[in-house]
Amino acid sequence: MANPRNVTAVAELREQLGDAKTFFLVDYQGLSAGDLGRLRAAVRAAGGRMLVAKNTLINVVLKEQGIEGFEATLQGPTALVLVGDELVAPVKAITEFAKAHPKELPKSKGGRLEGSALGEDALVRIAKLPSKQQIQSQLVGVLIAPLQQLVGVLEGPQRNLVTVMNNYVDKQKDGGN
Repeated sequence: MANPRNVTAVAELREQLGDAKTFFLVDYQGLSAGDLGRLRAAVRAAGGRMLVAKNTLINVVLKEQGIEGFEATLQGPTALVLVGDELVAPVKAITEFAKAHPKELPKSKGGRLEGSALGEDALVRIAKLPSKQQIQSQLVGVLIAPLQQLVGVLEGPQRNLVTVMNNYVDKQKDGGN
């Protein structure tokens, strides 16, 4: 018979993991309880969630969702990091925490991004990306630039016409032909 605590833990993991197509696995061995609490708070503030559970339970839930290939990764202390709409902010929170920690913890163990498996170097590469908000503002800038140029081009002839008319009026005032 299954341990009731494990059954409850699997149900909670199933609920929290939901239909998440993106998650990361990190090794937190060597972090104190206080450090782990600060890391969880930083990830939560960045829009993510950090879950610590038994590897076998994480693997059970992943297999239920049809996600295979993490048996080798789920060795030793492993935390599951779930991200929401903003992918980059929680990852940056983890990498910045690791840079500030004397043992550079937590260490990336890999993960899954929109259905594709990621290697151990994934967190570092993703942390270098701009945030969703920065990408959106860059896109808006790219879309607006041609419109601003078009407005400038369309205003040019009107401006030139006004200049010609002003010059003509000035010439008429001076008594020119």
